[in-house]
Amino acid sequence: MVFPRTPVRSGPELSQLIDLINEQFDLDIPNPRLYSPSVGRNDKSLSWGIYRRIQRLYFDRSVDLNRILNNFEEWVLSQSTTQIVGGSRYGHIPGSFSGSFGRDSLTGHGGRRISQHERQERLTYLVGLIDDELYLLNKGSFSAFKGDDGLSAEHPAITGRSLKRRLSVEEEEEFHTAPNSPVKDPDRAGTPMDRGKVCNLDIGHAMDLQPTTIVPVHIFKSPKTTDMTKKPSRFVERLTASDSYPRYEAMPAAHNGANFSFSTTEASSAFLYSNNGRYDTSFTSTVTEATEPLLDSESMYEDSVVGHLLSQGTTTFEEQQAPNAFALQEPVYSDEGYIMEDLLHHGPFSLDHQYPSSVPFRYRYELERVARAWDISLDRMLVGSSISFKTLDDFWGWIGGHNQRQGKRLPEKPSRKAWEAATGSFKTDKHSEVVALTGDLDWCGESEKGIFKLRLNPLKTERTCRFHRRFGSDRFLSLTMPAPARPPPHPRLTSQPTLLRESLALWLTQNVHRCLGRVWKPFFVEEVESKRKIKSERRFRVDFFAIDGIDFDHGAHPVSSVAPPGQDSGSHTPMSLDALIDWHMPQEANRSQSNCKLFQRFSLGLSKTFATVILRPHQVLPLPDESNRPVMNDGCALMSRGLANQICDSLGLTGNTPSAFQGRIAGAKGLWMVDRHQSQISAGGEDIWIQISDSQLKIKPHPHVWQEPVDDEQLTFEVVKWSKPLHPVALNTQLLAILEHGGHVKEHIADLTRLGIRSVYQDFAEVLKSDSPVLCRSLVQKIRPSGDDGLGLMSQKAWRFEQWMSNDAEFIIRLTEAGFGPRSFYPLRKRLGKCLRELLNRYVDELHIEVPLSTYAFCIADPYSVLKPDEVHFGFSNNWRDGNGQFEDNLLDGVDVLVGRLPAHLPSDIQRRRAVWKPELRHFKDVIVFPSTGDIPLAHMLSGGDYDGDTPWVCWDQNIVHNFYNTDLPSHEFPPEHYGLTKHSVPMREIESMDEFLQSAFTFNLTLSNLGRCTVEHEKIAYDESIDSDKAKELACLLNHLVDGRKGGVHLSEQSWRQYRKRISPRNPTRRHKKTNIIDYLRFEIARDEQRKMLTKLEEAFPENEASPSKDEDLKVQLDRNGSGELYTAVQEMSKKIEGFYDRWSSSLQGGQNSFSPLTLEAADEARAIPPPSGNHPLIQVWQHSRDEWLRHPRFGFVIHAFGEVLCQIKTSTLPARTVTTEMLSYYPRDAMGEEEALDGEDEYEGHEAIEAMLFGMRPSGGYYDPDDCMSVE
Repeated sequence: MVFPRTPVRSGPELSQLIDLINEQFDLDIPNPRLYSPSVGRNDKSLSWGIYRRIQRLYFDRSVDLNRILNNFEEWVLSQSTTQIVGGSRYGHIPGSFSGSFGRDSLTGHGGRRISQHERQERLTYLVGLIDDELYLLNKGSFSAFKGDDGLSAEHPAITGRSLKRRLSVEEEEEFHTAPNSPVKDPDRAGTPMDRGKVCNLDIGHAMDLQPTTIVPVHIFKSPKTTDMTKKPSRFVERLTASDSYPRYEAMPAAHNGANFSFSTTEASSAFLYSNNGRYDTSFTSTVTEATEPLLDSESMYEDSVVGHLLSQGTTTFEEQQAPNAFALQEPVYSDEGYIMEDLLHHGPFSLDHQYPSSVPFRYRYELERVARAWDISLDRMLVGSSISFKTLDDFWGWIGGHNQRQGKRLPEKPSRKAWEAATGSFKTDKHSEVVALTGDLDWCGESEKGIFKLRLNPLKTERTCRFHRRFGSDRFLSLTMPAPARPPPHPRLTSQPTLLRESLALWLTQNVHRCLGRVWKPFFVEEVESKRKIKSERRFRVDFFAIDGIDFDHGAHPVSSVAPPGQDSGSHTPMSLDALIDWHMPQEANRSQSNCKLFQRFSLGLSKTFATVILRPHQVLPLPDESNRPVMNDGCALMSRGLANQICDSLGLTGNTPSAFQGRIAGAKGLWMVDRHQSQISAGGEDIWIQISDSQLKIKPHPHVWQEPVDDEQLTFEVVKWSKPLHPVALNTQLLAILEHGGHVKEHIADLTRLGIRSVYQDFAEVLKSDSPVLCRSLVQKIRPSGDDGLGLMSQKAWRFEQWMSNDAEFIIRLTEAGFGPRSFYPLRKRLGKCLRELLNRYVDELHIEVPLSTYAFCIADPYSVLKPDEVHFGFSNNWRDGNGQFEDNLLDGVDVLVGRLPAHLPSDIQRRRAVWKPELRHFKDVIVFPSTGDIPLAHMLSGGDYDGDTPWVCWDQNIVHNFYNTDLPSHEFPPEHYGLTKHSVPMREIESMDEFLQSAFTFNLTLSNLGRCTVEHEKIAYDESIDSDKAKELACLLNHLVDGRKGGVHLSEQSWRQYRKRISPRNPTRRHKKTNIIDYLRFEIARDEQRKMLTKLEEAFPENEASPSKDEDLKVQLDRNGSGELYTAVQEMSKKIEGFYDRWSSSLQGGQNSFSPLTLEAADEARAIPPPSGNHPLIQVWQHSRDEWLRHPRFGFVIHAFGEVLCQIKTSTLPARTVTTEMLSYYPRDAMGEEEALDGEDEYEGHEAIEAMLFGMRPSGGYYDPDDCMSVE
């Protein structure tokens, strides 16, 4: 007999399948190809819910959709045998159509369409069949679609009828013993869990996993038989009719007539299997079912009774298949089908083992992290040994000796601080700090199954956010993933450039994901940029929420839809994703917003903030925007001084009260100005109040109308930053072209460039001349050089004390703190020289030009309207004095200033204004006050800024200001269509389902932003022509569209960009550096020349090699006291061992590895692990102090790598000192300003795009990944 091959599964064929099902059964299931995004999709209806379910099953290779459709067909026909239509009664044999019984029996007699009640009943029954399949597909969990359609609420009678049928399906397909039992047990007990309740547990409603009373269910059903000669139903014939799509290629297959004892075989029917008969044979077996309630929620997971029985049945079936046994050809799928198959069955969340809930979560996390790093199955991590649950060191000692390690390198160990805090609330002792769960999804190799593989990061601490504080940071998992638009060669689909991105969005949002013994659902994604590794690949961050877990509380007590506050990591209760979203953004109140803009409001709950004062609704005052007038205070409002003082107390701030706080509260974000002492505003006579303006309110409703009780976390004022004493700053290169266009400033800025480089030389020369560890330590604090390891700030803080050798700054700090001299101790002198060279390279590449009379400051809108349109007010909390004596005062009055904002692309992005002092504004210090009078806000003139936390550049260096003249704003703005931008935004009132909301938002936000490459192209045009040229201004308008592209829902595709760039900026191979360009002049004519001079001068005065032959006397003294005997013999033995490790370390460097590659670090680790020799001499226990071993390779870094900490301890022991623990040292102030600025930068510009533009603007000479490397497919 000939068996056909399954046709390719594709989107167009899915649409055709929906059409044919509708035609055959008169169901009116919506077909998206007939709808535009603007058409309302009532996804809570049964019809749309069924479409989503069919779509989910259609692209899963393990699902037999034919069997479901056959079962549905039989049920419809069985119902038809009892119906009387038009006074005539007709009967029908299920499974076949003959004569007039085909279409009429399914849709109604005589062509009449069925009634709405009948259609609803059919839809309800089909939902039950599909949900049963989804239940099996999810391995004992329930469909993400449950609860979307309001089924039980709208049709209780139908639900009851469907439940009976569904139990019979469960009986037939779900719980089975091993095969070969010929008779089905007629007396089946009910399931230990009421599936009617559990079906609503997923994203739609709150979860209740308590065991229910067992009710015996007796179902008698005759076994199915297969008639291979029976004519296929008309439904099969219609679905398999020829059309324009290639269906199948017939292939011969043998059938030896063997019998199989398995109840769910590959079924035929309809659309997916084209054949000449029904092959949905259902073989008989004895049915067994769990008859006692499970003690916890294990039944939802892979190791449950359900999963166990299913896996046993499947295994037996596979084992019984003979080579020539009856079997259908492996299905052939379209690209989208294969993608979904890989993601579901070989994806990063497809591991089918989990650890018991009795294992604490932090241990489960580390076990799974190590197993994934070693690429072994999770169940092998607990084989052959028992785990010590006492200390981190004991646990990692056990991991190090694990029998599955087999020479594999140990993953990075979590910091002790994070490990000890990863219990209970997951909070540390530090203000607003928690332990976070993070990881990375990376592309699988060509030889590996799947598309992504998961790598979990060590537990780490970070500043908390609203979601973490309210629900617990352990309920959130943050994973980065590579850009779908830039896949490696093997999964690239150039013919369908959007398919991978759309499939990933579908996979993420329409499935639950199991990891760490918990069930996760994603709710937010955004593109992220590495601030320290510009050449790294483009990545996205996806945030997941744990809706359930094996360690969640599934007790019998009622559980609210929103988890109660204050739950520990071991006592969480199940909570749906819908409940989380509605808690954060009430759906009904925000239906007027677009899906893209509302999606970005998740960032309010994810912003890293300090939690301070809790307010009540009556203390939050509305501040309506003025009608018929531009909003002049967009993003800022007032708070009372009493509230500001309480915030300071919470943050531990002493001294002057800051003038402004950038923060979030409820659905608002922005900047809050501290009102004057004698305020005219109050909250019912209270001095604790805050205003929220219309422009600040991003999520409705306004808190003022909230009714008590109110969740405290939603009315907590969360601080992002606050105004601080200001300091001089470097001039950003994006401003140079505008300054040169506005006036002649080249020579003055050249002088400032030379002065900056000479100042660096003077600092280093003074340190080397004095050979003072104290001055060296102070220098590092001042210059804050970037590390060479490329780690982010949080990673550096975690590694700082335990692995200081890997970071230049920490290396110098540790050695100087131990007492080594920067000139006399060669390793320190060598690293200091490297630090100087890197610092000067940055000065040249980034054109680090410090302007002493300039700074960045928060801008606020004058709340009292005392400033004229061309005036600003600027005062300081401390006296400002520059080194040249040009200025010394604490305010600006009667002088002109320049204000500009980054990113800056237009000549008008710097404006000249008059600084005046107003007594009404005297309490505003360290912020610049812009006028609220006039027709256009000054902040808006500066590259479309506002007052929600922007920090414009302010300059009052009169050598720069006096030569500058303002440029008018562009008179014309181009619409998005001019650039080929596509709009993806849809009003929320047209999106009824959270599934659709998330899927549409994920699909759009997984696109790459082209803002960075447009910025580079803008700089090229400005370089070739002028920043004021028509092309440059046209491209600047495109940049304005793209900066807010995520919220606006507009995207510039790869194709549109290439077409536009050909017209606006053709390739210019003749472009060469030119002295007339201010950036080229400063970099190549001034900075590079000055750099060469200073390095030569320093080497002549303090040669690096002069420290090489010298030996540190404090390190020699220990061995000098006893140069022979037992100690000497022990040292000789150890020298042979160390020599071997040194050879390994040295050879690894020759292969192009850096000094801190895994191979080099492994050699150092093993050297440190050499056991001490035997002997009674006290120093044998510290044999590493050997002078001979120090002399063997004195100029190489191996000694510092392996024994640097011991050398520091020896050095310190010879000097007056006191011991400080690492944990205590972590609380010492270490470059606090630099660290705060790095952290604050996370929210300097809302969204990654502006940060990207900022980075590219600072590095016009390159240093970023090449966006035109032909790796992007869309």
